[in-house]
Amino acid sequence: MISDGAAVKSEQQAKAKIFISYSRKDLAFADRLAAALKARGFEPLIDRSEIYAFEEWWQRIEALIIRSFAPVIRRRVDDKSVPKALAKLNFLFFDDDLRFEESTNRLAVALDTDISWIRQHTEFGEQARRWALAERPSGLLLRSPVLEQSEFWIASRPRGAPVPTEETRAYIGESRRAATRQRIRSRRVRALIYVLLVGIIMGLVGWINQAYIREQMNWYMTVWPYVLTAEAERALKPGQLFRECANDCPEMIAIPAGSFTRVIEFYNRQLLDQGLFTPQHQVTITKPFAVSKFDVTFAEWDACVSAGGCPRTIDGGMGRGTKPVVNVAWGDVQQYVAWVSKITGRSYRLLTEAEWEYAARAGSTTNYYWGNEIGRGNANCNGCGSKWDGQQTSPVGSFASNAFGLYDMAGNVSQWVQDCWYTTHHGAPTDGSARTWGDCSERVARGGSWAELPAFVESVWRESYSQLQ
Repeated sequence: MISDGAAVKSEQQAKAKIFISYSRKDLAFADRLAAALKARGFEPLIDRSEIYAFEEWWQRIEALIIRSFAPVIRRRVDDKSVPKALAKLNFLFFDDDLRFEESTNRLAVALDTDISWIRQHTEFGEQARRWALAERPSGLLLRSPVLEQSEFWIASRPRGAPVPTEETRAYIGESRRAATRQRIRSRRVRALIYVLLVGIIMGLVGWINQAYIREQMNWYMTVWPYVLTAEAERALKPGQLFRECANDCPEMIAIPAGSFTRVIEFYNRQLLDQGLFTPQHQVTITKPFAVSKFDVTFAEWDACVSAGGCPRTIDGGMGRGTKPVVNVAWGDVQQYVAWVSKITGRSYRLLTEAEWEYAARAGSTTNYYWGNEIGRGNANCNGCGSKWDGQQTSPVGSFASNAFGLYDMAGNVSQWVQDCWYTTHHGAPTDGSARTWGDCSERVARGGSWAELPAFVESVWRESYSQLQ
């Protein structure tokens, strides 16, 4: 029997058309069945065509039952003789004439039921049985979109349709739980992939901008907590120490405002030896400032090199670490103070020549900040009486400081200052600012070095070097 339309869903809609195919010997039964269905509101049609000799009857039947969902059994047959296509379907039995009306009522209900729902009932039931017989493997569970179809199928069961078995419901329920677990796993995998992608992208960005990132990390980890606020800077007292980073920038000491008398022409050695420093003029430093407690060390310079702010320089075999940096040109030093300014956000620069002499003298008027005689063990020069004399630099802070608390302001290494070279101080600023005219290809160096004689480490002594040297 073939339904030519879906089961009706209201009494106002027409009943389905029913096509009845039968064996010729069951013609009387087919006519009786057609009449019974017609009495129940259906529109039965009788198949009067023949199945010819040598034609495979079950293939013909299969072709006719493509849309059938209610095969009728007139008399019992051996199950083994039923073609597979028919064996999969639900059967209604009319093998008892006394129960004809009862069987016809069951058939009418079946014909009123949604054919697609009934087919899915069979399909999902068979899948559930295979799953149960195979000891419920996850590989036989439903997957999307079939899983969603099965859930809609359960929710949309027509009135009068058979209730899905417990096995079928368990099968669909476990399929949903497995799908949920898989969805969670998939989300975690996607999240991990996203994290990895973000990590890779950030790594690439970091690699491209590694100098900037290193600089920012250095700022937040080693500089930011130490930078003086404007209020803290104003509160500094003379001699107070501070450092505006954790380790790699110079330790500074506050120097008070003040004045000193400067020799204008110092190159007359006879006058210098007689203490006749003429002519002279007064230099006044009107504002306090800060000076590094020690010469810049190799450790501090190498930190700038590592950050990409300074060029690498050799130590000449004299050692690095706490030894003062050597073999740096005036322009190299400008890079260093620019780097310190950048990482701290504060203004660092070379001392002017006037500031340097004021800081070196620390209120003294003698040849050296400790007196007029070189003595022994007061500094590192060629004749200062130290174990490093004329051989190499000494670690910073190896000798006593001056009255301001500054070390190595005489000997050890010559110190660059900001000024352009001029043979005398004639016309030099008296407010402590730098001379920015003269021979600016040459720059002033003060303090003398480990290789020079005691006369060249006096507080008044000045030298010039090419700024490229």
